[in-house]
Amino acid sequence: MFKKLIFILLSLLIITSCATETDIDAVNDDGSPIWTTIVPESNKYVYGVGRAKLSNEANSTASADADARADLASKLQSTIKEATSNYTNDSEGDLRNAYEQITIQFVEFTMRGVKTEQHWTAPDGTVWSLVSLEAKTLDDQYALAANDYLTQIEAKKVETESKLADLLEALAAQEGDTSAAAEEANRQAQIIINSCDNQLNGIDVDGLAAVIDAYTTAQGYIE
Repeated sequence: MFKKLIFILLSLLIITSCATETDIDAVNDDGSPIWTTIVPESNKYVYGVGRAKLSNEANSTASADADARADLASKLQSTIKEATSNYTNDSEGDLRNAYEQITIQFVEFTMRGVKTEQHWTAPDGTVWSLVSLEAKTLDDQYALAANDYLTQIEAKKVETESKLADLLEALAAQEGDTSAAAEEANRQAQIIINSCDNQLNGIDVDGLAAVIDAYTTAQGYIE
């Protein structure tokens, strides 16, 4: 695992690029913000752009903000999947599902730190929204999401073991032959416990965070 991590980090650093900086305060010839016509780029931020035209400006603004956040969330999800693809592609079953769930939780965690940069209302009433997030926080946010997920898995394992113990105790107190029921309970519980152990032992949070940090560096993002 360690050699694989080193290889991935070196591969990412080899393709280092530098993002072009977009002046988000620049305007087009018609007076509209530059970010309404081109996708903003930055060596520090990931941007999301949204727009909406509803019955009034307040509703349009709220909807545009939601659209911009959805755009940013989609970019973040794609970024994480791209950053960790070489690290997670050979995973199967429980681990693959775990990585997918962590990515979902990562987006939920990360979106709490999104900043609304600008709003602009077009002559036709369409409201535009620009939101941003610091790219170099993604590794820390992923680590938080991954650790939170693993805490849930550990709790699930403990709960399963506790329920199994209670069930076996109850079966032992019953009259008659309960060995078949006890065996089946053990079998089903062990499936869950093994799944939990597979995830707890297979997910290297620090390693994944390091891969994401290397990826954002390779994309030209700076602190």
